Amino acid sequence: MKSVLIGAAFALLCLPASAMEMVDPAKAGIDTNKLETAKTEIIKDISDGKLAGATLTVFRNGVIGYDEAFGTRGNGASEGPLKTDDIFRIYSMSKPITTTAAMILMERGKLKLEDPLSKYVPSFANSQVLADGKRVPQERPITIADLMRHTSGIVYGFFGDTPARAEYRNANLYDPNQTNAELADKLAMLPLEHQPGSAWEYSHSTDVLARVVEVASGQSIGDFVKTNILDPLGMKDTSFYVEAAKKDRVVEPQYPGLLNPLQKPTYQSGGGGMMSTAPDYVTFLRMILNNGSLNGTQILKPETVQLMTSDQLGDIKPGNYNLLGPVYGFGYGFAVRRSDEGPFPGSKGDLYWGGYAGTYFWIDPSENLITVFMMQAPKLRAGYRPRIRSWVYNALK
Repeated sequence: MKSVLIGAAFALLCLPASAMEMVDPAKAGIDTNKLETAKTEIIKDISDGKLAGATLTVFRNGVIGYDEAFGTRGNGASEGPLKTDDIFRIYSMSKPITTTAAMILMERGKLKLEDPLSKYVPSFANSQVLADGKRVPQERPITIADLMRHTSGIVYGFFGDTPARAEYRNANLYDPNQTNAELADKLAMLPLEHQPGSAWEYSHSTDVLARVVEVASGQSIGDFVKTNILDPLGMKDTSFYVEAAKKDRVVEPQYPGLLNPLQKPTYQSGGGGMMSTAPDYVTFLRMILNNGSLNGTQILKPETVQLMTSDQLGDIKPGNYNLLGPVYGFGYGFAVRRSDEGPFPGSKGDLYWGGYAGTYFWIDPSENLITVFMMQAPKLRAGYRPRIRSWVYNALK
């Protein structure tokens, strides 16, 4: 089977853009010859059987300057060549979309950043913090802003080794048959790892924020996002599940364990449950880069985007696990670069995040640049992200 995959991969390595027709390297200020390194390294991982396929899309100066798909949709050649508009599980790249939904409600007066979480999810009124083996009262309530910037004290249980996270791992938090309301109430019964507002910890906060959106809007998170973000922007392939008619466009990993995009979930994870394509996600990021509007459609006000894309941590430091890196703070939904200096290329004010399965994006306003990379290979994500940055910045003119 591996030999079949390798042969098919080399035959189908580079496909023309199918979903975004405007590819203009010259106008984008991109030297595509310098991106041959990216192509070569991705092809090598495909030929070595580490990776089935990947897409790389670079948008700059108002046009797509690079848009390529490599390999296949899965670990067998019969599954077909990967196309640039195929559908990926984006996991935590769902978070900026969910945060945008909450910001829309803020603009409409349906919620405030300083509101206590318990106003929308009453079970959080008596949340406690696990400190020195004991549960102690919270010193102040969790706010909506805490959820957006991951300073709520809520954590994830799937990584890390702390007493609080051990309780998360035993709480059946990923039951696909639970509702978003039920998940929020489960989380409210678990201890916080830190006092609200005292530390940054990557967490289930955005899943709870999705429940806040539901309560404040009277709609499911899926319906609200579709009506207020996806449909207005024309993001027709982004959703919490993939319709059967599109199943042949779903990109599969080389091993089981990732969520099933074809199963319509009861639980719609605002923190990690969405599927999307490179063209759709570039569209969403273009709206952010363009201060909340795109092609005459306004999703957010410019001042709201400014809040989202500015560092909101200040003196708040990462807690037990620093996933941000040395030069990043966090806004509302995005990591925000605080300095031009750093261990990998970028500019002060650039924004990034990624997904568990290997999807990754960043926006660099100083360079009028958006990059979206898509793959479904969790074990490769840490190694690819700094290399992608190096490849792209090296190709800018």
